[in-house]
Amino acid sequence: MTTSYPLSRPAGDHESGGSGRWRGRGSTTRADRRVLAFTTTLLLSLTLLQRFGVPLGGVQLSVSVLVAAGGLAYLLYHGDVVENRAATRVFVLAMTACFLCAGVVLVRSGYGGITSLVYLPVIWVVFAFRLHPARHHLYERVLERFEAIMLVFAGVGVAQTAAQAAGAWTYVDYVLTYVPKALLFTGYNTSYPIQYGSPIIKANGFAFLEPSIYAQFLAMALLSVLVRRAAWWRVLLLVAALVCAISGTGLLFAAFGVALLAVRRGGRWTARIVVAVLVLVPVALATPFGAIIADRAGETSETNSSGSLRFVQPYQRILDSWSEDPLSILVGAGAGRADDLADRIFQQTGLPINFSGLAKLVMEYGVLSAVLFGCFVALAVVRRSPAPTLAWTGIFANAFLTGALLQPQVLYVLVPLSSLFIGHRFEAELTAARRAARRAERPRTEEPTRPAVAVTVPPAAPNGLR
Repeated sequence: MTTSYPLSRPAGDHESGGSGRWRGRGSTTRADRRVLAFTTTLLLSLTLLQRFGVPLGGVQLSVSVLVAAGGLAYLLYHGDVVENRAATRVFVLAMTACFLCAGVVLVRSGYGGITSLVYLPVIWVVFAFRLHPARHHLYERVLERFEAIMLVFAGVGVAQTAAQAAGAWTYVDYVLTYVPKALLFTGYNTSYPIQYGSPIIKANGFAFLEPSIYAQFLAMALLSVLVRRAAWWRVLLLVAALVCAISGTGLLFAAFGVALLAVRRGGRWTARIVVAVLVLVPVALATPFGAIIADRAGETSETNSSGSLRFVQPYQRILDSWSEDPLSILVGAGAGRADDLADRIFQQTGLPINFSGLAKLVMEYGVLSAVLFGCFVALAVVRRSPAPTLAWTGIFANAFLTGALLQPQVLYVLVPLSSLFIGHRFEAELTAARRAARRAERPRTEEPTRPAVAVTVPPAAPNGLR
């Protein structure tokens, strides 16, 4: 039976038999435990089990899809999750447009990737749901758990790099060694050296598909720490692991988020961050790993560099496709076309061209579908987000830095960090509370007291007249 929660009632009262008062941050009801169990399991599937896939009809489905779908169904049954109606309406429109465009291309050219087309709504439908407002008070606890998981992996990444640099350990992919290959995703650059010919492998925490994805999760955890204004030792550990990953996309992810947070926080916070950057960057560049990152700063101008393969060549291919077939601007080139093109280019040249989420969407389904899909993402992830800094940065990364349109093991980190808690003003309320606390701590300036002025009143006459 579904349980409904009145908006005016504090979280947990309907199940704990209490007096109706809020029990504070440490209290946990059955509904809270359900939500926390789901979000924690989802975060673990996105990190610890990121490389694991379930064989399904010749393809592999990420474990996180099963966790997200099953968990949301369970919470929906108990009334802990409700529909995001505005996002759902636009989602239906966007999927209809994508299917129509794919159908037009299939009729015109006979091309269409059915798997890619089916996966698109299956993967993205989870963003059309949000938690009931009675569960919004759990948001900071979810952020803390995500940070705790990533701090463990940050320590693992730093240890990986330090042990290799010291010559105490030679890199071994333990996941690939002990887990059957049929249960693991293939086709990813999970283990590769910090530079050509080096025996040191980039930090990947063992569990992540690629060092770049590992770096993006580290950057998201770093931004979460900054949003919550948590302990600075967390910042230092996450930054150290980010350097060990030697990933330009991870650094761009972090830089975009910090810049966005600086705009939101104002001059005083920005000044402190600038000072911290002026201290940390020279230290990082003084290390061999920082020097490698600095050498890659201008690589987008090089034809065979990862920067060019990620940020330049995919869009050149889209423009070439539009010039050859102008109708593809509206309807795209067909579902799965970007992946097929990337595979052909790799077979012919050995260059792993990388279509980002936005580039893949535009190329395969056209501009109109991409606009509708963007509106859905805005309503499901960004609008009324609990932490706009995390939401905007995550969307920026998935749109421009990674090919995450059909990678739920990367996309779904935005489910517990944003879309589930749509409507909660956590970041805004936290900032307002900090400002109010600073105002309360300011010493009050008392107005100078004026000297008393003596006034002499003559006594009254007996008849009342003076």
